[in-house]
Amino acid sequence: MLPRARLRMMLYLTSVVITVGCGNLKFLALKGTELENPPLMPIKLYVKEFPVTSKANVVDPNAALGDNDMGGGRSINALAEAGNAIMVISRNSRIEDLTRTLLRELRREKLRVFSELDRVRDLQNVREIANPFILVPPEDDDAQLEISGSVLLLSKRVEQRFSQKSTSATVEVVITDLGTGKQTRMPPVKSGINMTFNSKELEEAIAILITTVVTQKTLF
Repeated sequence: MLPRARLRMMLYLTSVVITVGCGNLKFLALKGTELENPPLMPIKLYVKEFPVTSKANVVDPNAALGDNDMGGGRSINALAEAGNAIMVISRNSRIEDLTRTLLRELRREKLRVFSELDRVRDLQNVREIANPFILVPPEDDDAQLEISGSVLLLSKRVEQRFSQKSTSATVEVVITDLGTGKQTRMPPVKSGINMTFNSKELEEAIAILITTVVTQKTLF
């Protein structure tokens, strides 16, 4: 076994001991699978795909602002915050699939997860947890889980111009138990990710949102 993999396993086993002593919390992602929950060893998984759909809420700023408020160089972001959405349209984005970014995140010895999801403006409000997963190739016979899903990225458009920042990201995750073939669709999770559209930081934040979702724990 490689030294790095051995270190990850030691870190995870230590976290398992702590978890057992704190109420035996279980992973929501393993609900519906036949895997031990909480797992005593890191779970071998691969990521299938995570396509991103980008849309924008078309905002009518007049619904919230008077004519006098429209002047004075109000920014598109400010008007988007004040107005009301009247329809939703597609918006081109360079972020079309999160698979590669998610793989980089899942290779970390400690995963980053968000402490809160309501308003995410940067990557400062994250904490690290022991990584319960080991990435394997799809053809690995020892693979236990397949993770796939989709992302809906939202921003706004005001007066023919798109906002410079995103407004939210909603993640849907599908877990497949490769031992039984059973698929479990986790409830969608929405986060108010408010970051520069098309930026690397935004892409990274959505990947952290996914790791946050797949590492949620419960007492069930």
